[in-house]
Amino acid sequence: MKGACRRILAGLLMCPGLRLQYRGNGALVKIGISGKLYILLGIFSGVMAIPAWAVEHPVGFPGPLPPSLQQEGKTASSAVVSPLPPDTWPEEGGGPSRNPVFMMIAGKKEEGPGWTRTFRVDRLPGETAAPPENFFAGVVESDGILWMAGLQGDILAISAKDGNLIWRRHLRAPLPSPPVVGPFSVYLAASEPGVTLPHLVLYSRTRTLVRGEGPGLVEALAKKSGAVRWSVQVPGGCYGSPVLLPHTIMVQTGAGHLLFLDRRDGHTVYDMLLDGRSLGLASPVRDNLRVVVAQENPPLYQEVSLSGPRRLWRFGWSKTRDWEHFFIGTPLLAGKTLVGILRRPDLPDDQVVAINPDQGRVLWSLAFPPGDLPRAGDQALPVVSGDVVYVPSGVSRSLMAVGLKTGKALWTLRLSERPSTGGAVTGNLLLLPLPSGRLLAIDIRTGAVVGERRVAGHLGPHPPVVVGNRVFVAGEDGTVARILLDEWGERIRDLVLPSKPASGQVISKTAVPAP
Repeated sequence: MKGACRRILAGLLMCPGLRLQYRGNGALVKIGISGKLYILLGIFSGVMAIPAWAVEHPVGFPGPLPPSLQQEGKTASSAVVSPLPPDTWPEEGGGPSRNPVFMMIAGKKEEGPGWTRTFRVDRLPGETAAPPENFFAGVVESDGILWMAGLQGDILAISAKDGNLIWRRHLRAPLPSPPVVGPFSVYLAASEPGVTLPHLVLYSRTRTLVRGEGPGLVEALAKKSGAVRWSVQVPGGCYGSPVLLPHTIMVQTGAGHLLFLDRRDGHTVYDMLLDGRSLGLASPVRDNLRVVVAQENPPLYQEVSLSGPRRLWRFGWSKTRDWEHFFIGTPLLAGKTLVGILRRPDLPDDQVVAINPDQGRVLWSLAFPPGDLPRAGDQALPVVSGDVVYVPSGVSRSLMAVGLKTGKALWTLRLSERPSTGGAVTGNLLLLPLPSGRLLAIDIRTGAVVGERRVAGHLGPHPPVVVGNRVFVAGEDGTVARILLDEWGERIRDLVLPSKPASGQVISKTAVPAP
């Protein structure tokens, strides 16, 4: 009887005449004009048409894979051993900490020297020289392959060992966020904003509208060949990365939709309409059954439970006009704490805010010193390692280490440029990319800069990727580089050894100015 009820519920969830309205933590079900017919069809389809694997998880939320995918996964895993999680990308693909650092397989030897490659877009007829690729979204590493998405619409797969091109695919729209790599497919979100001059004028004041335009595109490519498996259009612009679930991928759109698309063919399994109109460059952030969606302006966080699905709470900044405050970038989930950056453009200043994700209430907040407003599109992506969160501020040109539980500033590193990410932490070493193309090596115990390298002409807002002693970066000038930490000096090597950061008093440091 219990199984039959689940099948009936699964059928009801597939009915187009059934709509859910959420009030607080409860749900009100509304039946449309043809609701009775849809209920009958839902019962029939629930009993007759739902495959066995969908009984427990009718709309593709976390649970066992379908039998076909389970078999494919077993076949693949017996042939390939990956040092990375096989079915997720932790930076923008939904991982709660956004610290892209992985250990090598025990006993696997590092091979090959460091290298630097520069990639250009395909030259058009009549062009004497093609412009460089723009890897604003940084780099993703999986199974010895680097994946870079370009703002010109290109996605490239190259060898992590020597930087040689494996395949390149040109897609229909710019790719502003990192791809997400699954066992057999690469998933991307793109957007065709259709920006006009009035859009830009309004966006310079309010940071709205431009990112809510569309249409958005979500596409799946074959991992080995780059062939397009499917491409679907979604309402509003798609500017964040998808999040992989066992049967679906989850994307948020500028029109306020949280969509669940079937991984096999891209059809919409579930469409959840959220509050708001400008979801910005943020990606959904998932921790188990919890998903947080960030709206940029007006500033709003919404938490959704994948058990249902249903909205649990919404957190907004009250008593402000649209352009007085906004959240910048994708927040992070670190256990019982949600961390995000609130920006006030009137002073201007940045403020790091910690929220209890179970209740949607503020735990603590900490303000950076006031400064000047960065260019439109600036990001602030905090990173957590252990009990410390590393928070960048483009307004104050600084990086702050903050105790996650206490909200106490441990140290502040003042910079001559505007950081967009908290970097990547391995052991006691933090690697911080800067817009000028410099990569700083920082001792996380004191905030002191212990090394520096110029690795590209310009680096975007995403952290480098660390795999063992190898560091991978991709720049906005088409540069992709592999750096070996072993070749960076003994002091750097000593910091890479795993150790907990010290929790000392407030320290202020000043980095070497950019040339």
